Amino acid sequence: MTEIKKLWILPIFTSLFCLIGIVVPYAIGAADGNIPAILPFISDGGAYAPEKSIFSLFQNISAALVIITAYVKHLQFATYYECRRLDSYWRPLSIVTMIFAFFTAVGLCVVGNFSEMEELDVHDIGALVTFFSAILYLSFTAGLSFLRPLLCSPPVAFLRVGLAVLATIALFFHECTLQFNIFVPAGTNETEYIGGYVPEFLTPDSPFYVNHIVATGTEWLLAFIIFSYFITFVEEFRKASLSLPSINFHVDRSSSFRRQQTEESWKL
Repeated sequence: MTEIKKLWILPIFTSLFCLIGIVVPYAIGAADGNIPAILPFISDGGAYAPEKSIFSLFQNISAALVIITAYVKHLQFATYYECRRLDSYWRPLSIVTMIFAFFTAVGLCVVGNFSEMEELDVHDIGALVTFFSAILYLSFTAGLSFLRPLLCSPPVAFLRVGLAVLATIALFFHECTLQFNIFVPAGTNETEYIGGYVPEFLTPDSPFYVNHIVATGTEWLLAFIIFSYFITFVEEFRKASLSLPSINFHVDRSSSFRRQQTEESWKL
């Protein structure tokens, strides 16, 4: 049975691919002039070719890595506490936490494959599912990090709490600026702001500029926190290894015997 010992590489790859999936399309789009160079929406990197294809590809890869990482994290968590605690309330909590990660992955796929330029409503739903599911995943894993005996060190546990709180604050401001335009001066005609259908090139003298910068800035901050959060699993994954499952074939012996007799008769 094959054993994978360097599990700590998995969360690093997950964070790396997630970050590449938003930074590289942004860099290409900004260099080509397709999107603003200063704090565009993350999804603007998936609006035009060629960065659109790269954005979609990496969102799909990132989704797969998130699912694998969350599943391995759950297996490690369940294996560790199964023989160390008499109660079992933590098991369904761990399963629910893993499901939140799965919803996050589904949201990433939707965001990557349904462009804001073509299917804005579907794209926005995918983004909401991604961010809210990710916040729940961060919060639950942070809480479960304090389960005794500790699987991770106290500094890592408190770091997770801090990241979860910071991500929640970023999501709050992001949604407030998007839904209520809280930084747009009173009396401004808000119908002049397209806000999402195409990448916006706003200038500092625009009444929507501050609101736009806060919305995009908190979105980037939120994404970096979520994707970087997986790196906190490195400490725990160093303590574990993964044995790949084996496949057993159950052969019908009578069928095999009849087939052997038939082959021998053919030779005669």
